[in-house]
Formats: sequence, structure tokens, C-alpha cells
Amino acid sequence: MKRLIVTLIVAGIAVGVADAQPRWRFQVTGGDKDLKNAIVALPFELNKREYYFAFSVTEGDKQPSLKNELLYTGRLGSDRAELLVLIPELKARQSMELQVQTLLPPAGAMPPPRMLWRKLENDTQELCLNDQEKFRPILSYTQHTFDPKATPPKKTALENPTIKPYHHAFDSTGAVRLTNGPDGRYPHHRGIYFGFNNITYGGKKKADVWHCRNGESQQADPKQTFSNGWWIGSHRLNVAWCGQDGGTFANETREIVAYEMAGGTLIDFRSQLTTDLPDGVKLDGDPQHAGFHFRANAKVEEAAKKTYFLRPEGKGKEGEEKNWEPKSKKGPVNLPWNAMCFELEGKRYTVVYLDHPDSPKEARQSERTYGRIGTYFEYHLTKEKPLFVRYRLWIQDGEMSAETCAQMSQAFSAKVSVVRK
Repeated sequence: MKRLIVTLIVAGIAVGVADAQPRWRFQVTGGDKDLKNAIVALPFELNKREYYFAFSVTEGDKQPSLKNELLYTGRLGSDRAELLVLIPELKARQSMELQVQTLLPPAGAMPPPRMLWRKLENDTQELCLNDQEKFRPILSYTQHTFDPKATPPKKTALENPTIKPYHHAFDSTGAVRLTNGPDGRYPHHRGIYFGFNNITYGGKKKADVWHCRNGESQQADPKQTFSNGWWIGSHRLNVAWCGQDGGTFANETREIVAYEMAGGTLIDFRSQLTTDLPDGVKLDGDPQHAGFHFRANAKVEEAAKKTYFLRPEGKGKEGEEKNWEPKSKKGPVNLPWNAMCFELEGKRYTVVYLDHPDSPKEARQSERTYGRIGTYFEYHLTKEKPLFVRYRLWIQDGEMSAETCAQMSQAFSAKVSVVRK
């Protein structure tokens, strides 16, 4: 068995160990495949009042600088704390002993977090990488006040920007917004987004929280959590799913977490949807208007013929799409990963879409060369059976290989055993 060390240097400032002995011990064991850049969650039982500046996970005399961060995550709706540790390499069935200690803050002022949310104009929050007070945008979110009177009555009208929450993503410089908002063609496809267009509940009631053209909406509670960190920035929000009459038929807790990684941006998306309706809620749709999607900047359509999709089966042709077809009920399903390589203003970017095995299946594939990728599924939501989904996105400049995408999928999907000792 290997014993692993994680030593944390915060903003280039060394911090001291608070305890002579490890406070927590965990045994981590890999699965059937070798993993690279595996993010392992160590469960903690902490009082909400307990606060630690940072953590050290140690092994022998070796001291590799592995990143770690404490978040109150776990399954959404829980206040369980998790220490997320990035392990660059974990061999198949390899065991490691992680010993965790708390770290004391340095003397004087607390150094600023490296991943920092900043409030901008128009109720916009921007997650930035803070590099010596040079702020590079990674994600952004705008809190809108829902206005039902602004919902357009015609399909050709500009979509109401207040009808649903979504996140924007940026390139490696922070100067290029890679995602689409309520502008251009197909404004109902926005950034990083989750919803369904064919929902039934309460007998004959129907709702479409994808287009939101008939009074429907997803309304985010103004009380939200924006968490800064040394390696991670996260955003958690509660979202009411509302029907044509304005009433709430389901409630969602949505969480998006961005990690500082070499070569690109890693984004985890998790959502838990619940309902109190006695007969539940039926979630359905089609590949283009339901599920979890990434929509690229509207300008990508100008070079749509250059977009290609990299799948587990290999690289597709430029300008070619493969979709699950509702009429024939045939097409790609349950892909562990799919990647879209597109051109924006003369430069290529790739987004890898990773589907976790625990998310509902059958996951039906959606591809659009104008810059959209996603999957959807059917689900009967009840009080006893809430919906929980997990997805991961990797966004980078340039092109990628299928081998690298597969490694990312293995790291995301692997069943890594974590036992507290």
C-alpha cells in the first residue's frame, strides 16, 4: 500500500501544520483501470462552525504538491463536507493511505483566494482566476428578475432573457466568451443549461421550461452561494420550475464547480430535482430541446461547416452530425463521452461532454454543428424518486485526441473506493 502526501501552498505562501498527528486517515483504492487526474472526494463530519484555513495530506518523505479543497457538497441538499483531492495518477487497484492534517493561516492578513467570484454590473457574478490581482474570467452568471409580461408570444420574437438561469464559459485568456446567451439564432439554447421541453403533471398540465414561450419559467432564488477557493470556485442556487400558470411544480438545487487545471477548464455540473405533487412529474422531450447541454457562441454558426465531433468510435467529418431520432428511435445513446471541436473567430476550441454512469439512461445524443452538444432522457419524477444528475465538461483551446477524452471519462466515471480508517 502506498501512502500519499498532499502539501498545500496557498498563493505561494507556506502555511504551518496545526496538529502533530493526522486528524483523519483514509484508504483510497483505484478501480479496474489506470486513472489520470482523478478527483477523489474524502467525506468529512464537521460542525458548521468549524473552519480550517487549509489542509495537508501527507506521506513519508515525499511531498508532491497535490491540490485539495474543502467543499460542503456531497449529494445536493446535504451539508456534508468533502475534501476534494486531485490525484495525478492512480493505478488500477492501487491503494493509498491519505493522512489529513489542518493547516494554520500565515501571520498577518489572509491571502486572497486564487479562484474568486467578483460582482459586476447588471447583477452579474464572474468567477476569475486571481493571478497577482490580474483577473481572468472563467465562468459568469447573471441573476435576472423574472418578468412574465416580457415572455414573447411569438416563436420568432427574441427570447426573454429573464426566463431561465444558465452559465457562460470563457477561453484560456478570459477575453473570448465561448457560450451563447439570448441572442443570435436559437436563443433558447444558452450557455451551460439544464431543462426539458415536454413536461406533464397534475393530469393535463403541460410545461416547456426549455423555450418558456407560454408563461413557463425557471426562477432562481436570489439567495445563492458563491464559493471562492484556492483551486475551486463553485456556485449553488435553488431554482423553481414553474408552469404556464406560474405555479411551481418542481424544485431544483443546481451546483456548478470549476477547477483550475493545466491546459483547460474542468467544470462539474450537478443537479437534484424534487417534487411534492402526488402523481409526480413526467420529464420528456427530444434530443435538441431537453437534458443537459453546452451551447457555443452564436458566431460559431458562421463556421459550422468546420465543426466536427470526436466520439469513442473516432473522429467524425467536418460539418457532420449524429443524433438520436425520435421517429425511428435509433441513433447514438449512452456515450460515456463526446467532444465537439468548433471554430470561433478563426480559432479552434474543444469541449468534451462527459456523462456519469449514475445519471439516468437511456441518454440520447444531440449534436449540432452550429455549436451545441448534449443528451436527454425520460424520467418520472416523484416525491419518493427525486432526480439526480452529474455531468462534467472539459473546455480547452485547440483540438484533442480520443485517447485523452477517454482518460477523462475514466477518471470521471471510475468507482474509487474511499474508506475512513
